[in-house]
Parts: sequence; C-alpha cells; structure tokens
Amino acid sequence: MARTIAEIQKEILYEKENYSSLAKLTESKTAIWRLWINIMATAIWIHEKIVEKNALVSRPHTLNWYREQALNFHYGIPLDPDSSNEISLIWENGSYQFDTTGLTESEIEESKIIKHCAVSEIDLETVLKPGSKIEEIFSDYFHNKVGVVFIKVATVKDKKISRIDVPNELFAFKEYIAKIKDAGNQVYISSDQGDILKLSLNVYIDPLSIYINPKDIEYYQSRISNDSTNQNIVSPFATYQLDPLNGSLISNNDAFPVLDAIKDHLKNIEFNGAFVKTYLVDAVQKAQGVKIPILTKVQTGPATNPSDQPDPSLPDVTRIEYFIPKAGYFDMDTLEIEVNYIPYTFYRDKQ
Repeated sequence: MARTIAEIQKEILYEKENYSSLAKLTESKTAIWRLWINIMATAIWIHEKIVEKNALVSRPHTLNWYREQALNFHYGIPLDPDSSNEISLIWENGSYQFDTTGLTESEIEESKIIKHCAVSEIDLETVLKPGSKIEEIFSDYFHNKVGVVFIKVATVKDKKISRIDVPNELFAFKEYIAKIKDAGNQVYISSDQGDILKLSLNVYIDPLSIYINPKDIEYYQSRISNDSTNQNIVSPFATYQLDPLNGSLISNNDAFPVLDAIKDHLKNIEFNGAFVKTYLVDAVQKAQGVKIPILTKVQTGPATNPSDQPDPSLPDVTRIEYFIPKAGYFDMDTLEIEVNYIPYTFYRDKQ
C-alpha cells in the first residue's frame, strides 16, 4: 500500500538526522531544503500510487483484473478474421487484446463503452439458496468454494449514468468476458436501468434566505403533524397547489438549495456505492439556508421495463441505514423528492 506524503516526508527527515553535514541547515519551516523534501515526497508518493495500481490489476483473474478488463472493453471495432461475435480480439503476447491498428485515439476511446464497473464474488450456495444452511453436497462437490463473479456495468449517456444497450452491446460484452475468463468460472453480468428512489424530508429553513409562500406554511405544518406511517389518513391537501418557488433562494429563484444538495449528493455516490442516510442528511445540512434537515422516509426499488405497470408499492427502507442500489446507481430522471419546508422560528417561540 502506498505511503502518504506525510509518512514519506517523515522518513526523509529521520534519514537526514544521520548526516552530520546537514546538521547546520536552518530549521525554518520555509527553508528551501524543506520545499525540496516536499517535492521529492510528492514524486515518490505518485510513483508508489502507480505501482500500487499496477499491482492490483496485473495479477490475472482477480476481481480487480476483471474490472480492468471490463473497462478496457471495445465495442464496434471491425471484425477480426477469427472472431464470430463482432469483437476484434487477437491473441498476442500471451493474452487476448483488441486490435486497434489504424484507429485514432478518439475512435479508440469512443469504442470503450463501459464507463462504470463493479465486480464482486458470492458463494454459489448463497445464490442458489439465500439464507439457507450450506448443504453437504455442495461442500463435497465444490471443494474450492466455487462462487459466482458478479459484474455490474454501465455507461454514460447525455452526461448521466445509464445502462449499456441491450441486447447488442450487452451481448457482445458477455461474449468478450466468456472468451477471456478462466475456464469453469461462473460469471453473471448485468447492466440495468437505475433504481427508483423516492425521498421525503422535513426541512427547517431560514425564512430570510429561502423562500416560502406564507399561504403554504399551514400546509407544510399540517403535513409534519400527521403520522406518515398511518396509511388510513387521507390527506385533505391531495389537490392542494403549492407555490413552485417554495424552497428557492430569495436572492436567486433558479437555485433550490435542498433539492440541489440532494441531487449533487446522489450524483457523487460512486458506482455500486452505498446510499447512506446520514451522509445525505449531512449534505443537506450544508446547503445554504438550511437549519435542520430530517429525513422521514426512503423508498426504493429496481427499475421496471417501460412496458410494465409501475409498482405502486415501492418498498419502504427508511429503517435501513445504508443500502446499495441493485443497478449500482439511481435513475435521476425518476427521482422523486418531497420536502416539507418549515420556517425556523424557534428563537421566537422561546420568548
């Protein structure tokens, strides 16, 4: 594992003490020799990071190796004479490689459609019988604890994470993995539409910074006073029309600090990373004009096909502190955010 710049600097300083000829150097923190140590430590740190990454991906057929191969997948390159699946693979220097002869750098980069990839491995027993006790037949037969390698991939379209084209690109990618993987390995590949996410929050805001139409305050207060878990409550405000500028900055009606903070946070979650409720609340807390954010409800589920009926019973996962979306990311186009804005007037209530 690569050392930090501070650790490298510390070791250089320790080594310096072994040389009496350097004892007379000034101890000033702005001394030139200290700047050179910082430069050298930074260069060494960059070198160690490169070595670390190469070590991770150079070992064949590890999970990191699979991820590196997926990100290096080229789609749409002209057929190789030996290829039967529209993938231009050639055997060279002891491994399969893409023949990019005659292609420009932009053409090569454009053909690399996999922009996000996550690889994990799960025991076969877990896949076949989730939650069940491992049966003897499996332990006897699969002496090496054979598992299934799960590969989730996605691309970027219109600056948003999206699944790769199904079936064409997915089919070609599966054929590619089938060709380079170890014999006998079980590999499951998926590229799904982003998960659906619906969030509900109560947010106390500074009424001097964030706009709320005064006539809507009663609506918001009534919403938070109801028990949201009681499904028998019929909201008298089902058809109530809110001011669309509620939640915007008074100084800039195009900016909605709470909504913008939520969307930015979701976009910055790494592919196949966990959605953590506490992290989301922390992000909203930092937004301009926000006093107290309270995440009241989280609902999520996998995306459905356009031809399917939307699932009216989106699972409620509010009690779960964190979870990973099935597709590896959330569909920002179907994201639903309900915010009850409440003026923060506690200072006045105390009087």
